[in-house]
Amino acid sequence: MLKKVVAGAFGAGVMLMGAQAFAGEWKFNPRACPDLVEDRYDRIEDRRDRRVDYGRGDRREDRYDRRENRRDEAITVCPIRAFYYQPDRWEHHAQYHGRGNAWGRHQARPPLKYDRRIGMYYRYADGRKIYIRG
Repeated sequence: MLKKVVAGAFGAGVMLMGAQAFAGEWKFNPRACPDLVEDRYDRIEDRRDRRVDYGRGDRREDRYDRRENRRDEAITVCPIRAFYYQPDRWEHHAQYHGRGNAWGRHQARPPLKYDRRIGMYYRYADGRKIYIRG
């Protein structure tokens, strides 16, 4: 009998730990990041330039441009406005049914980590380390 109670309590604990909290999430908008927009335009310009001329000087210039673009893409620095909060649908529901101000529960800015080597805050987005400016 005691084994059944312990197993039941353990199962209930596992179920409660697996339940999702009603919290939104911080999302990343790459179009609001000037560094990523610049990288995209550089890649487009490289593809267009590669088709234009095939002379020795042009190939040398293309190699130099690609090396510069790789160096530029190695570190991505974006403003804090590139991150926005997407509330969960139940947060919105709780606000209109008198269960507190659900929109104000999140932080004013996303949780960030500090990189001592560079001296900037960062956050991972889409598997990429995004450094935060401002």
